[in-house]
Amino acid sequence: MSKIVTRESIQTMLENKDPLFVAAVVGKALVVLLNNQTRDEAASNVTNQHNGVGFTGADAYSGSLTAKSFLKNKTLLPWQVDKWTKPGKSGYARLSKYHKQLNEAAMAKKVTHV
Repeated sequence: MSKIVTRESIQTMLENKDPLFVAAVVGKALVVLLNNQTRDEAASNVTNQHNGVGFTGADAYSGSLTAKSFLKNKTLLPWQVDKWTKPGKSGYARLSKYHKQLNEAAMAKKVTHV
């Protein structure tokens, strides 16, 4: 199977001119990552198990709170989107470092919809 989500495809979606579209992409991606956290991690907004899924320790607090905000409000505020779309040292948005997990979720969703 080919990849659905790559760093490049995330970057392309985040460069869309429609801010509501970008907010939805960021929000939905963060919800996937929140769901990958252990139950305890998601409840406490931290990462304490370095198992390669969910948020990194540096992103756990803000990522968890932003995902929960998206679930509650169905959108994100511009400053919340900016944190995840701002390019890092790699030149890619912060959200793009999670491309492997997001691809796994997309592939699993694709399999269940076939």
